[in-house]
Amino acid sequence: MEKEKINQILISYKDYIPNDKIAYLKSVLEKTSDDAFENILSAKTYNPTTTLILSILLGTLGIDRFYIRDIGLGICKLLFGFLTFGIWPLIDIFFSFKKAKAKNLENLLSLIS
Repeated sequence: MEKEKINQILISYKDYIPNDKIAYLKSVLEKTSDDAFENILSAKTYNPTTTLILSILLGTLGIDRFYIRDIGLGICKLLFGFLTFGIWPLIDIFFSFKKAKAKNLENLLSLIS
């Protein structure tokens, strides 16, 4: 892929993917054909800040997991989160931001390959 297109993709998604994976994404994009550019720019992403806010406000209902399409964990959190006396939703607040970024990277990589 052309260098300008790679830079445009990296700038578009820099806040949506883990910082330590940017170099890896760049190396994968360099090996990708130019045909995938439009698909990559239109990829479904989840806003990590929105995920964090949902986790803080509605995390006990699993809404944060439903938002990032972790349906199974969202259902489990909804049904069994209270059994942990609120510890699971509390701990999940700290991981939801990173989980959204990891999910975005996963979506991008699935479009590339």
